[in-house]
Amino acid sequence: MKISIKITCILWLAVTLFAISCTKDSSDGFLSPALKYTNPSIKVAVGASLIQSGAMVTDESTKPLEFTIDGIYTEDGKRADKVMGYKVDTYFWQAEYTGKEKTVQELDTKRQKVNRPAIDINPENGNIVIYPEATDTLLLTKGKYTIDVKVKNSSGERVIKAALTIDVSYALPYTYRFSGIDGKLTGIDVTFERQVNTGNKILVYVLKKDGSAVDPKLLFGYDYSSTPGVTDLKDWHNLGLNNPTKYTEFPDHLELEIAGFPLPFVAGQVLRIDMYNNGEINGDYFNYWFDMSILKEGIWKVTIKLKYN
Repeated sequence: MKISIKITCILWLAVTLFAISCTKDSSDGFLSPALKYTNPSIKVAVGASLIQSGAMVTDESTKPLEFTIDGIYTEDGKRADKVMGYKVDTYFWQAEYTGKEKTVQELDTKRQKVNRPAIDINPENGNIVIYPEATDTLLLTKGKYTIDVKVKNSSGERVIKAALTIDVSYALPYTYRFSGIDGKLTGIDVTFERQVNTGNKILVYVLKKDGSAVDPKLLFGYDYSSTPGVTDLKDWHNLGLNNPTKYTEFPDHLELEIAGFPLPFVAGQVLRIDMYNNGEINGDYFNYWFDMSILKEGIWKVTIKLKYN
């Protein structure tokens, strides 16, 4: 009796698995109950770069799938209507942004201006994005939000409750990422100080290890071009769209006038600064490089402290 019951259970299990496999392959399609994001809870600092959740894991669900945001809710469970209605002007790109574009008109041949929800979703794969232009702290306040996502295919539709939780804070009004050093340097310290909230200047100071200022004439932009006769310097002369509009060297710092912020002009992008010295400063060759952007207008002081033995 025990054996026959066991065999019966196995047969029922086989029938069930066969039925499931048939459901996946049927003309009606299959919509998996295991749809999910790989990282269902993320912390984000908005207002600087494009933020993405990554595509939803679809577990062999029949394609094509259609994804929409069904609702966004605050931490106390209330529907976040202000967030749902918050839209921003951003760009969809048809060609690569290189950073070598000289005019806005040249940029505009590569992109299309669109008005999109600040928190958006790719309808084909469920990738949730927050655009870098989402900077309104009154409409998108700091805090945690949960996002319900509706998924549809030929099998039907399902709302995945709290599919993604985002913990929103705001990015600093600048970005900085150390990239590298070469030669007789052990490192650099870079600080950004917004001295005045309005204006269009950047003051650049480079300091030796004793705190004294380096004459900017002793530093040269590193040439990234491999084409003979073509220069591609990554330095303070080259900040995109013909910036700076004025470049002035003083014995202890640079003063740069900028046509407008953010810098670079394209939100979410960065500029590379790569400076070289052949030995006058510390007795030996070195260069350093880093990526940066300045997102808000003002008079900014950028201080680069050289570290060496």
